[in-house]
Amino acid sequence: MFPIEFQNPELFKVGFLSFTVLDAIDVALVAIIFYKVYQYIKGTVAAQILVGLLVILLISSAASFLNLTSLNWIFGHLTNAWIIIVIVLFQPEIRRLLLFLGQSRIFGRLFRSLSNDVVNETVAAVEDLISRRIGALIVFARSVGLRLYIETGEELNARLSRRLLAALFYPNTPLHDGAVIIDNQRIEAARCILPLTQNETLSGNYGMRHRAAIGLTEVTDAFVIVVSEETGRISLAENGKLIPIKDLEDLRFQLLARLSPKSIQRKSVQQLEPVT
Repeated sequence: MFPIEFQNPELFKVGFLSFTVLDAIDVALVAIIFYKVYQYIKGTVAAQILVGLLVILLISSAASFLNLTSLNWIFGHLTNAWIIIVIVLFQPEIRRLLLFLGQSRIFGRLFRSLSNDVVNETVAAVEDLISRRIGALIVFARSVGLRLYIETGEELNARLSRRLLAALFYPNTPLHDGAVIIDNQRIEAARCILPLTQNETLSGNYGMRHRAAIGLTEVTDAFVIVVSEETGRISLAENGKLIPIKDLEDLRFQLLARLSPKSIQRKSVQQLEPVT
């Protein structure tokens, strides 16, 4: 076993290796980052892709060690495009990670927040829709722009009110099909088309409305209120998960927690269990 020597408070020696406190901190941070990345992609397709890349890396190292010219030439060209390959293969995971960092408490003050009046108008509109058994898909934008999806529908740029929001989903009206997008306290557009989730583990009981809500939250930091036409139940899609809402007061609580961070501690929101 290598003897450990302490030459000064900042320098350590283990055998012939020497390192400082900063080196130890550096190694610890790298280990934490790799562990967190592993936790983030564990059980996903990205984990299988990562294993495949590691296998390629091992084969490349073996080819270099054995001096296999042809394999070295092939893997040498792959190495030149390694960064591009990683970005292309892990594009969804990288986007979600950046969105997660952007939603942290450190940057939370940068997000737009809605007033209590807007929350009340939204809850009142949902109450009207439930009483009439009308389905709805209501999107709340956060820091990521939704211009791509706004352009798929009819742009309104109208002040949010309970009557207007509910009326947009009434059957047999021109704008009733699709999603309504709300940004900066205004209804930006109606009849918008959202991307469907590709999550194959999602229960078959969910229709296109729920799948569209989940799909949008997988690629943006928006969250979506879903009102079921068949059951009248309310759900909230966020971060690729579907969360059941108990009643209108619970909906009000969740809206305030997400759009008015100063009103309610965000940790209370995380107590809800997502639907699988």
